[in-house]
Amino acid sequence: MNADFFPLLTKGTYLNTAYVGPLSTALAEFRNAQEQHYVENGVDYKISADAVLEKTHHALAHFFGLETKRTFVVPNFSSGLRQVLSFLPKKLKVLTIEEEYPSLTAAFEEGGFAIHTIPWESELELAIEKRLAQNDIDILALSIVQYNSGLLVDIDFLKQIKQQYPNLILVGDGTQFLGAHLFHFDHSPFDVISGSGYKWLLAGFGNGVVLVSQNYMNRVQLDYEVLHDRIFMGHFSILAVASLHFAVQSLEENDFKKLMLKKEQISEKAKHKLTEGKWISPWVVQRKQHSSIFILEGAAGLYEHLVQNKIQCVQRGNGVRISFHYYNTEEDLNRLMEVLGQFS
Repeated sequence: MNADFFPLLTKGTYLNTAYVGPLSTALAEFRNAQEQHYVENGVDYKISADAVLEKTHHALAHFFGLETKRTFVVPNFSSGLRQVLSFLPKKLKVLTIEEEYPSLTAAFEEGGFAIHTIPWESELELAIEKRLAQNDIDILALSIVQYNSGLLVDIDFLKQIKQQYPNLILVGDGTQFLGAHLFHFDHSPFDVISGSGYKWLLAGFGNGVVLVSQNYMNRVQLDYEVLHDRIFMGHFSILAVASLHFAVQSLEENDFKKLMLKKEQISEKAKHKLTEGKWISPWVVQRKQHSSIFILEGAAGLYEHLVQNKIQCVQRGNGVRISFHYYNTEEDLNRLMEVLGQFS
């Protein structure tokens, strides 16, 4: 799965998956064939929609490790999260992080929940533990990978929290996590995870996934059909659903475990070199684990310098965010370090 598979990789050094994942030629050809089928067989194309949806739910359930009936394709993270929150009792007390992804916080605000926040810090788990000790929180909601720092929340810590507070509902934003890490939902502490498919899952726009635990279903006292009918009220994009199925199938066919090992190896090398060059904050290397997202610290003009040298990245706060996926190579890292070394 090289530059022939992802033409965008030929346009420079692509370190921007956390912003948008590249579209593969294989998925583009599949989507074109789907559209042509729609052109030629409009009615038949629509009739097949439910079968496509069911097939995709089966594939997602297998990929993420849960029952098909608790797996749902959604248009995006934001809409999926709002659907599942709508069944929870209002006025529940939610703990989240001040610098969280805005749409995550907004979903709880719109739902009438009582929101409590803690500031972001590099030892985030300690801050969460301290606040939960007040014993007045019903829901902990957070991005599993923080979009503006790359911090990967310690899932083992969350498992301990779940054991300590068994009635706590744990809600995760998985957009920067799903497709970037090995993960088995039913072995995790989460009750709800919602995420979009256009980043690390490489599925194009218009699709995402919601995963819910049996504990969530018990808490809201729902039949699976009720949740299904709420999420799929009206029509859905057959093309977007089929694209998500294609993307997940592609990850599995190319040995997702091996792909994640490649990503971890290049990310560890990047973390080491960026730490040596003092381009990232020291807390990153001090944590037990970190994601493959890094915030480069530098003087004004760093972003422009990188872009001029065809390093594809994005500004985040006072820094520049870069991210490595399995298709990034040591040559990409060496090119990044070369360009950073030219900055003054």
